[in-house]
Amino acid sequence: MKKYALPLILLLFAGLSTYIIASFNGTGGGGDSILHFLFAKYAPKHPELYFNHWAKPLFTLLSSPFAQLGFTGIKIFNAVISLATLYFTCKIAETLQLKNALLAAIMLITSPLFLLLTFSGLTEPLFALFVAMGSFFATKKQLLLAAIIVSFLPFVRSEGLIIAGVFALYFLIKKQWKPLPFLLLGHLIYSIAGYFTYHDFLWVFTKIPYSNMNENYGSGNLNHFAVQLMFVVGVPIYALFWVGSLVVLWKSITKKTSLETTFFIGISFFTFFLAHTLFWHFGLFNSMGLKRVFIGVAPLIALAALIGYNFIVEELLADKRIPKQFLQRFLILYILIFPFTSNPAALQWNKSLSISKTQECALEIRDYFNSHSEQKKRFIFIDPYLSEALQIDHFDPQERIELNAGNLKVLHTGDIVIWDNWFALIERGITKQSLLNDLRLTLLFESNTYDNREVEYLIFEAK
Repeated sequence: MKKYALPLILLLFAGLSTYIIASFNGTGGGGDSILHFLFAKYAPKHPELYFNHWAKPLFTLLSSPFAQLGFTGIKIFNAVISLATLYFTCKIAETLQLKNALLAAIMLITSPLFLLLTFSGLTEPLFALFVAMGSFFATKKQLLLAAIIVSFLPFVRSEGLIIAGVFALYFLIKKQWKPLPFLLLGHLIYSIAGYFTYHDFLWVFTKIPYSNMNENYGSGNLNHFAVQLMFVVGVPIYALFWVGSLVVLWKSITKKTSLETTFFIGISFFTFFLAHTLFWHFGLFNSMGLKRVFIGVAPLIALAALIGYNFIVEELLADKRIPKQFLQRFLILYILIFPFTSNPAALQWNKSLSISKTQECALEIRDYFNSHSEQKKRFIFIDPYLSEALQIDHFDPQERIELNAGNLKVLHTGDIVIWDNWFALIERGITKQSLLNDLRLTLLFESNTYDNREVEYLIFEAK
């Protein structure tokens, strides 16, 4: 049974993924999920999109073939990525000789946000895979391969620089000099490849979109992510994670664990955690305090939780057979059923995996234009889901341009302006009243709904 246990778990996850993709039409997130998908979808038509820093060049490159199948394709891509992440997470546990290694994969599957983001267009699942692969090959002493993999992490998500720094420190402590320069390989390759787009070898630094401060992104308390982490993995895994983290800390101090366990579970995660905590607290690098960033290190959370589970069950209760068996069954059962409970940290299946009320408004707009088919016009809006709903090339200025104050000054007759009370109002500061008072615009259609907040869309046509 041990021989076939991991393949069976992977097969069950593949079946669950197939069911979710076939049964739910959600996008696993809002604007960012859709926008990453649009970059991947239209990159073959606009090759410069393969080198867009915000979109993450490696994610765009790898997901682009799948995106040609529509949003379902990007969900298939991330499902395959998550499947591989389960495999490597389990293999890390085996390499580190952690007992009950399969439980690490099960903990990933039952982490509510990990499951939700698997069916999105977001970059966190791919980041998690690269973290897991880099850590696996490092624990297997294949340091050169580990360094090459980690060198590309910043082109999946910018926080890859944090993980690369941890690997560099590990190589230095181990006096492994050969892998060190290979941590720069990703930057070297993308510097050369992107030169033909930007005519600048330093574009990988000069085009980073997070260097400018934006007060709209806000800041918050130092304990923000310590609390939000529970809503990433759920209550039982959250509790076991903190137990496991303390165990790793204690055994690292007393030198009762391997340097690999200390680095690739403890230091990797907490360096990542501390960095994001400080980014959010001080309002740096456009941090929005989003808990989803921790899906990028979800394999490390699962491994720490596994250490916590093993400490309780295999060490504290090692000589107490009946309490051990009871607690084993209780913990595993709680982990398995938690995503289906009504706990706020659990997965709200229908709501989380279906399109949002905001997206339903966008589909109403699509239906409006389908019933008022006229000559092709240029659209002016921000909401990326509208591009998918209307099947508009988001990056073709002949089909769609950004809604902003500058573009509103140069409207053409027949242009369609779509205003909404999030992207247009909050992100661009364009008020509804300013458009209603604009004598050049005629109001055509209005769509309203409520989803924790009022959602409103207005369609105007330029005279």
